[in-house]
Amino acid sequence: MNPFTERSRITEPARFAGRWREVSMVFERIERRRPAMLAGAPGVGKSSLITHVAQSAGAVMEIPGMRALFLDLAVLPDAATCIGLIVRALGGIGQAMEDLELALAEEGHTVLVCLDNVDSAISAGWGESLLERLARLARRSVPVYPGGIAPPGAGEFDLLLVAAAGREPPPLSEPFGTVTLGAMPSSELRLLCEAYLDGTGVEFSPAEMRELGRLSAGHPAYIQRAAYHLFLAHSDPSYGWRAAYLAEARDHPVPGAPLPPAIFSGEGSGAQVESVYGDAEEGAEGVGWPDLPERQIEGQGALIAALAPLILALLALQISGSLLAAAALFIVGYSAIAFFARKRS
Repeated sequence: MNPFTERSRITEPARFAGRWREVSMVFERIERRRPAMLAGAPGVGKSSLITHVAQSAGAVMEIPGMRALFLDLAVLPDAATCIGLIVRALGGIGQAMEDLELALAEEGHTVLVCLDNVDSAISAGWGESLLERLARLARRSVPVYPGGIAPPGAGEFDLLLVAAAGREPPPLSEPFGTVTLGAMPSSELRLLCEAYLDGTGVEFSPAEMRELGRLSAGHPAYIQRAAYHLFLAHSDPSYGWRAAYLAEARDHPVPGAPLPPAIFSGEGSGAQVESVYGDAEEGAEGVGWPDLPERQIEGQGALIAALAPLILALLALQISGSLLAAAALFIVGYSAIAFFARKRS
């Protein structure tokens, strides 16, 4: 069965791959009790990343009993409904901010609220006020006590806030730390494909990986589409996967994020195309995808691969001063190394 059928946010933890830098930045911000705002082109992976943050925050931040809540504002009618859902999830009653504050204090544990598609709520006229009120509440947070529990009756709470907006972060009176998602680097594209191919018996060659990057401009939604057609070609060598993918991308583009015209004019030519979705962590992926070695973990490469996450974590610690952000980068890096080692063994 073709595994590349994801057309919305990734909810299965094993299939979320890459975005190491962005994940580390989000955790660095919320560790300092500063609300974080994700921004980027439609389909670039904001919903998947905020879902991953909600699923992994308790373990990454090592906060026992953390409550993580995910809400999609695109399907909610107003701010009162959103607040009411959070209050109810915490065991409280009511739809006002006072009710939320009381529920947070009675909860005792750290609460992480992840709000997706906040641009829809802002367009509807109620999202801006909601975000600013929640941000003010989050700024009053008191980090958890030993054991992750606040003393009963203390009236203190610990609220962490992460939101995902549109292409640009909305102008708000309350400060949010913006994390912008751009094109996916080649190393992360490979990790993404490997995660989906695991257990299928199919492997994409380095040349095919480069072609996926070129034809998708590093955009995750288009990577999924192109990989879907490439997977079909592995079952049927006569299948023209490039033409089929480009036809789909032309006729049914990701809403708000069409591919650059140069990709279609360069069909089959191997032309390099600059991504319009922002620079990837390792540079704009369409400009020049480096060769991907067939074996990345052997000989001296194994030592380099083993030390790389540690070096990156130390750099993150030196730059940000955040031990948790460094730890998150270290864990994600070694998870990737372990995954590739298992695949190659």
